Amino acid sequence: MRKRLVFRVDDVGYTPAYDMGAFKAFECGIASSADVMFDSPDTVAALTWLKDKPWLSIGWHRHLWESPILPPEEVPSLVNEAGRFKWGHRHPELMREATYEDAYKEFDAQMQLCFSILGKYPDVANVKNSDLPLEKAFKAIVEKYGIAYNIFSSAPDHRHPTECDPKYKSLRYYSSGLATNSSYKLEDFKNYQPLEKMMALRWTEAEEVFMYGWHPGYCDDHIMEESTCNLHRCKELQACTSGEFRNWIIENQIELINQRDVLYGTNEFQEHLKAINSPLWIGNFK
Repeated sequence: MRKRLVFRVDDVGYTPAYDMGAFKAFECGIASSADVMFDSPDTVAALTWLKDKPWLSIGWHRHLWESPILPPEEVPSLVNEAGRFKWGHRHPELMREATYEDAYKEFDAQMQLCFSILGKYPDVANVKNSDLPLEKAFKAIVEKYGIAYNIFSSAPDHRHPTECDPKYKSLRYYSSGLATNSSYKLEDFKNYQPLEKMMALRWTEAEEVFMYGWHPGYCDDHIMEESTCNLHRCKELQACTSGEFRNWIIENQIELINQRDVLYGTNEFQEHLKAINSPLWIGNFK
């Protein structure tokens, strides 16, 4: 049975501290896909770091908690008095106030930032089926730049189900819920065991591909204030860079791939592992 896994690092660009840890997940050869938040404090530095790593696929991790790339006066329906997105993560109902025109301009600016540094647009994104002007603008920009969207189906235990585009059903590409169904409450931190969940994944058919979305990185005061997933990021980093997780991949002959490999049948990530003589190269398992 072929066991293929995309290990995606979410929230890339969040803060310098977080990215310092996230980059370790890539450098150890485990992580193959970077989901970038284009409105965050460390976005430019993160994109610069990713620029010369073509073996990694890039996802558009639409965030909209921080501040728009455009000056606030150019997108007034998106921002509060402080110039930040008015809804943050606590008041999503305020997204209804965003006009199509402002949202379109901001999303377009985010893609121009991406292209100005990477020389390309993201490979994948997730689009919501919604009548909100903001969501319609997002879909329009994703389609404008030819970004593949809604490419994976959700496993039954995933708490954030997504609607897979029918044209991608044949990929049998599943977003695993094992990475997201734990409590991120600080009082539960001592019981948070991401390594156990990382090694609980099971394949049932020969052509299944799974995607893990985790948040391996370091924490700082900005993340503590903004996100319920904060100190847990450090445990996720420790888990995915551990020898135990690496050995699990090798012993179970798991083929690490990126999202372009899933979409187009390429072998970019494995070719990279081979080039650096990584023990995670699938050729070493046979």
